[in-house]
Amino acid sequence: MSTAVDYKHYREEIIDGKVYYMSPSANPIHGRIIGNVYYVFKSYLKGKTCQVFTDTIDVYLDDKKEDRVIPDVSVLCNKDCFTNRGYEGVPSLVVEVLSPTSVSRDRKIKFNLYEKYGVKEYWIIDPVNKVLEQYVLIDGKYSLEGIFVKLEEYDKERINENEISEFKSSFKTSIFDELVVAVDDIFE
Repeated sequence: MSTAVDYKHYREEIIDGKVYYMSPSANPIHGRIIGNVYYVFKSYLKGKTCQVFTDTIDVYLDDKKEDRVIPDVSVLCNKDCFTNRGYEGVPSLVVEVLSPTSVSRDRKIKFNLYEKYGVKEYWIIDPVNKVLEQYVLIDGKYSLEGIFVKLEEYDKERINENEISEFKSSFKTSIFDELVVAVDDIFE
């Protein structure tokens, strides 16, 4: 019986030449949120140029193929960037759903990577606290556009109406003017 980790079942990302192994499968809540985000974009993008993918496609951010990521969800808009290997270009929007093993990578390493390559919008979703952070690229730097929280009924009972009104139940993406995303749809 071997005690070493068997990496052949793990997917990998390469960032700045360093290999990062990903868990072979997500937990059900993580997977459900990925599916919900996918559905929001899939419904909106029907008949449009951009396409949405879950974590089934390799995204090569640079020409040298040194930076390869597998985002939880990506919106890809340049049809010329699709190859047999995956997508060789910069996504318009990337979503990462946090897990215990990815928090540091998603919040720091990938945040800086996506900013460096010019991903226009980046969402970080915390499934435990039901929080979505929306970052928008402005002059080459990410700006926190909004923090959106799914309030449960017991949360609403503990705060007053003024506090409840501070929580937005929907928001717009920066890359699609007509797309309004309901926070409840992400965390259902």
